[in-house]
Amino acid sequence: MTLKKILDVWDSLELYVTGILAGTATAFAFYQVVMRYVFSKSPEWAEESVLYLIIWAIFIISSKLVRDDEHVGADFVIRKMPYGVQRVVEIINCVLALSFLCIVIWYGFQIVATIFAMDERSTTRLRFPMWIAYLAIPGGSCLILLSYIRRLYLLIFRCDPTKFFHKHK
Repeated sequence: MTLKKILDVWDSLELYVTGILAGTATAFAFYQVVMRYVFSKSPEWAEESVLYLIIWAIFIISSKLVRDDEHVGADFVIRKMPYGVQRVVEIINCVLALSFLCIVIWYGFQIVATIFAMDERSTTRLRFPMWIAYLAIPGGSCLILLSYIRRLYLLIFRCDPTKFFHKHK
């Protein structure tokens, strides 16, 4: 399997999983609203499930946002600079993001291990294992880290100004 195919599968899998998580969260939220306003019974598991599903979906899709350079950024001034300066700033940004993500992943997995060892569960009747909810942080951060590694590689070795830098008028 070529690297391009692997990246395409990775991209598709993230979109597919995010779609399933978001669709399920939407269905649970709709169910909760119907139960609350039509039958005057609001199942607490639905609200809790929606929260966990959305958190996982956000962390997973954030990786794609990094890859496609669609994440939110205050780059108005940077985009007015020459391409060479923009490239250096983007490389520094990637290195800083990678450093931050390594810290988040390290401590995230420590927190997950502690919560798993304590068998911590949610306080609702669902009794959801909290390590699964917290795993979204280091797990999603690993995906984001991989996207930043790819972005940094492309910036250093295969920089195409038309792909990475957008001039604002």
